[in-house]
Amino acid sequence: MKRSRSHLSGIALMCKASFAFSLMALCVKFASQTLPSLEIVFFRSLIGALMILTLIRAKKVSLFGKEKFLMILRGLCGFAALSLHFYTIARLPLGTAVLLNYTGPIFASLFAVFFLKEKPGILLFAMALISFTGVYFLTQADFRAAGLPFFLALLSGVFVGIVYVLIRAIRRRESPLTVIFYFTAVSTAGSLGFLPFGFKWPGLYEWLLLAGVGAGSFYGQLWMTTSLRRAPAALVSPFSYLAPLLSFVYGFIFFGEEWTFQSAWGAFLIILGGSLISYFETLPVSKKNSKLERQVSNSRFKLT
Repeated sequence: MKRSRSHLSGIALMCKASFAFSLMALCVKFASQTLPSLEIVFFRSLIGALMILTLIRAKKVSLFGKEKFLMILRGLCGFAALSLHFYTIARLPLGTAVLLNYTGPIFASLFAVFFLKEKPGILLFAMALISFTGVYFLTQADFRAAGLPFFLALLSGVFVGIVYVLIRAIRRRESPLTVIFYFTAVSTAGSLGFLPFGFKWPGLYEWLLLAGVGAGSFYGQLWMTTSLRRAPAALVSPFSYLAPLLSFVYGFIFFGEEWTFQSAWGAFLIILGGSLISYFETLPVSKKNSKLERQVSNSRFKLT
């Protein structure tokens, strides 16, 4: 019974994280109409860093942790994924940009094959093919997404895949607060250097949007990381796709972004493939994750 409650808690936290991330993306879409995307990244990261420092101090959690290399690497990959994600949200339909960022689990499974020498079943490649077929349909459905922004949105998914692997590797040895602190600190420092290029001081409306971006991303990260600690990834990961689904709805309501049969079919295939990969490739959870964590821990430089 205790295990079931823990799993239900993990599902609820992932649903809350998805809702928070979808609101973050909506605020980014509005803010990017007047502010540069890297400026949004900076304020999002700075707000997140201040919030996480407050929590770390209140809960007396280690600020720097033990796995410093892995957490710095996670921060760098997270910063790259975040920067590309915000850039493409400004230039693609909202649902498309968010969904392509959520191809991370697909790439994470492929990285386990090529970098960690995992031996996958034929199902992995079949499910990856399903997802990338969905990407193809999504491209055909919206010609605006067929160029560089579409490629960069997929690249953000690649970095998210690396982040997934790193989070799974350190989840039992580091507090979620410490992991998020590294991410926000690295992203703040990384985006700071780009502020002189096109910086615009936000007005009141833009400050409200930036606050929404910071709060949505902070609670999304916190709830997602905690969810993965309380329940197997195979159980909770499919619920993360609520975020792109909500983003498609937001795009239709606020920006008039219409769905076509091809875009809906492509989105369905991506979500189906990603969900199946999350489910099958983490079973049995205890054995597979332990093996993955040992391999990442012993092969740190293979991901660089």
